Amino acid sequence: MYSSKCSYVHYVYAPDRHLGFFMAAKADLTYMQRALALAEKGRGKTSPNPMVGAVIVRAGKIVGEGYHRMAGSDHAEIAAIKKARGKTKGATLYVTLEPCCHVGRTGPCTEAIIGSGIKRVVLPLKDPNPVVNGKGIRHLRKAGIEVTIGVMKKEAALLNDAYLGYYYLNRPYVILKTAQTLDGRIAARGGDSRWITDKESRKLAHELRAEVDAVVIGSGTVAADDPSLTVRHVNGSDPYRIILTGSAKIPPGSAVITNNQDMKTILVSSKRRLSRISRAGKSKNLILWEVKTERTGLIDLKDFLEKAAAFGLRTLLVEGGARLATSFLKANLVDKFVAITAPKVLGEGIEAVGDLEIKKVSQAIEFDNPKFVRSGRDMVFVGYPRRKK
Repeated sequence: MYSSKCSYVHYVYAPDRHLGFFMAAKADLTYMQRALALAEKGRGKTSPNPMVGAVIVRAGKIVGEGYHRMAGSDHAEIAAIKKARGKTKGATLYVTLEPCCHVGRTGPCTEAIIGSGIKRVVLPLKDPNPVVNGKGIRHLRKAGIEVTIGVMKKEAALLNDAYLGYYYLNRPYVILKTAQTLDGRIAARGGDSRWITDKESRKLAHELRAEVDAVVIGSGTVAADDPSLTVRHVNGSDPYRIILTGSAKIPPGSAVITNNQDMKTILVSSKRRLSRISRAGKSKNLILWEVKTERTGLIDLKDFLEKAAAFGLRTLLVEGGARLATSFLKANLVDKFVAITAPKVLGEGIEAVGDLEIKKVSQAIEFDNPKFVRSGRDMVFVGYPRRKK
């Protein structure tokens, strides 16, 4: 899923053989599952923070629980402590990520935990954010609180894959999404692609947009489909709209240009190409990024990701075009692949992925933690490309 630093994703929880420990571990699993379910409720609303859930248990009963609803609101631990209404002395806190110990928009959770009288904290993994990254655990232990780490580590890592990946990879987390037929076509021979997938799957696509900071497409997709790249069908904020183009030529009547009142459309090309944009084009409130290009004229994707990180973007959804999908896959820059497949066959048409210059089956891109789920009549694959050594 990530680089070698992120082997925690492959963690499998294995209880000790001793019965007493097993009984405690069974309870830990039960309450951590509840905390993870609570954390999921914050999906698409907490960025740049992670999704976090918390459950407080005393004498075998849940006395308080909560989750992080949105950035700037109470963290999960604080919400759970408030819900417990003073019944926290001697209790155990189950939380899906290491508690923070710094002052941000809210106060440090570790201080609230210590002050509440909680005696044990159970969590899956450390928070890789440099301002936390083990400091919260040390603070709790220094105060005499028992801290158990590693319960449902894999599940917690997958829940916050994008948040964790951003810190471990030191660049924006890249999700590639395709909508294709059984024979891997994203459009018919003439370019028609509406609609390959059904309504449920199109809603899923908008849910993905609501979870990321920016959607990335190529200029070819703008010309062929004229997408708006906004969030519809679900509640959520519109992401930035990024168009990668070697030519810097975008049809002037495109939705991403004309509907840019929020000033979230970013045009990415070389300095030479961007200098040729007319004054009228520059008056459309476009954000222009100058990036390096390869000898072939294609955008240097690593330079692009550096620009995106400097701009403050942490998660990118690559939606547009076989050429773009192929480029990201060839560059080994896809961190998560979501392939929505409709029960249809087109025969000739536009391929979802082009030539990856793979000569043998043994060289194929493989995926860790693969999952298949139904979406109406379609099938959705989610997997994490295994990093090449």
